[in-house]
Amino acid sequence: MNLRESKTQQLVLFFFILILLLVVFFLVPHKNNRVKIAQLTSTRDSLQIEVQKAEQARARLPELQAKIARLEIEWEKAQEMLPQEKEIPSLIQQISNSGTKAGVSFLLFKPSGPVQKQNYSEIPVQIKVQCGYHQLGKFLSNIGNLARIVNVPSVKIKTGQKKSIEADLSAITYTVARGKEVQRAVPPRK
Repeated sequence: MNLRESKTQQLVLFFFILILLLVVFFLVPHKNNRVKIAQLTSTRDSLQIEVQKAEQARARLPELQAKIARLEIEWEKAQEMLPQEKEIPSLIQQISNSGTKAGVSFLLFKPSGPVQKQNYSEIPVQIKVQCGYHQLGKFLSNIGNLARIVNVPSVKIKTGQKKSIEADLSAITYTVARGKEVQRAVPPRK
């Protein structure tokens, strides 16, 4: 191979230009394409992760629906335990009926106005009863078994007439504070 021959020079020039074109191609457009390929690959990977998360959530859907159903039942029970103000007269009637069933004679039954707290209101009720010791226990048990929340924080007992006792009770019932009612977060099922 003689470098002075024109065919050899043309062949060397051809390979030199070919190598130069390949170097330019791989440095400029191919590099840009590699960047795009890397970006698209990372986008594809993140989308695959999102699809996997969505499939996992779909697999958990029956479990979550069952949990929502349980929570709705618990919410309804909680609403029964914490009435709104318009339901207080019926609750006071239930307390009175509980005393009557237990054989308690009411000497005083005085509900007071609501005491506002942050998310609820307390409605104190002063009760004075005359009865036997066991009737008082049954009365307190009946109050504790009501569907509504009724707290009896203090009981003062003193002896009464003819083997009876007089008890001064302070009972507190609770209501949802005005404007604090919790709305249903989940739309009703069809």
